[in-house]
Amino acid sequence: MTIQLFKGFGYFFYMAIFIASAIGGYFLLRKQTNNVKKRVILSILFFALILHFMKLLFPPYADDPNAVRKITPENICALSTLIFPFIFLSKNKVLKDYMFYIGILSGTLAVLIPIESLEKDAYIFAFDTIRFYLCHIIITVAPFLMVATGLHRLDYHRVYKVPLIFMVVLAIIMINEIILMEIGLVPLRNTDLLDPEGYRNFSMIFGLRDTFGQMGQLLTALTPNFLMEIPYGPYAGEAKYWPLVWLILPSFILIGGLSFLMSLFWEWNHFKMDLWKLKNYCIRTFSKKIVNKGG
Repeated sequence: MTIQLFKGFGYFFYMAIFIASAIGGYFLLRKQTNNVKKRVILSILFFALILHFMKLLFPPYADDPNAVRKITPENICALSTLIFPFIFLSKNKVLKDYMFYIGILSGTLAVLIPIESLEKDAYIFAFDTIRFYLCHIIITVAPFLMVATGLHRLDYHRVYKVPLIFMVVLAIIMINEIILMEIGLVPLRNTDLLDPEGYRNFSMIFGLRDTFGQMGQLLTALTPNFLMEIPYGPYAGEAKYWPLVWLILPSFILIGGLSFLMSLFWEWNHFKMDLWKLKNYCIRTFSKKIVNKGG
């Protein structure tokens, strides 16, 4: 039995665990002390980190001599698994904002559309399938519980910083991929580093793959055309994505916009207060101009 998208026992089994973990975790922790909340959330984050490295001991990675590449920050969720425990331990509000927004966005997307499980023979109770879902559930639920239980307070004024950190994360993933190629753990993409249809392009850093469909059309619609073609030389004008750079504008619009919308659930009163202040400021400014003209 394999994992099927939007159907089958396996898909809805893990979806039920995902929803139950978020709701159950909130009701279990909401009345606990902050120390208990911190210990529980930190424990599940480190559990995900342990699972991330343990996969080398199980199929399909145990028989792969180059499987060490799979524990590197090869995609957004892998990097989240590696750094979230340490962000949670830190006192950096901006990084915790990133942990919340990107953890929920990327983790939820991975659970809803489990591409990794769909692309291979992923039996629902195989270790790698269990690991895949648990790790993605944790990087989603842990940031949610961090905010929902009051351990971290969001501020929508900081939302603009989330896409900036996201671009740094993509740069880390790109550098990691290039290093893996240079040391031989990953083959070159059809001898072309910039080929988006090559072997590995999990985070679309090297361009858009055809499999992304309408989502891909949205990304390209938000991207200036010159960032999707070669600007100079004998191949000038040929279609080619500028690595990482082509994602800057879509990331700021989509990641920034979605983060702002998510923040309103927690920051609605703050947002209304700012609107009220802005309204009063505009009225005062307009009134002064009328008085000055009348004088």
